[in-house]
Amino acid sequence: MKAILKNREKTVLELSYGLMNGTSKTQRKIAKMLGISRSYVSRIEKKATKKLSKELKPESCR
Repeated sequence: MKAILKNREKTVLELSYGLMNGTSKTQRKIAKMLGISRSYVSRIEKKATKKLSKELKPESCR
């Protein structure tokens, strides 16, 4: 099975949506934890959700 998301993308989504412990974090908190800017967190999140959306679409819709 191929990996869809890079590690950082996976981490950002897990933190944003609280997928690991049920507690979501703000982009500002995620940025501080990862040592990056809030706008970069936003871009990573957008790119990751787009990748997942594309991967989950049926073949006929791509």
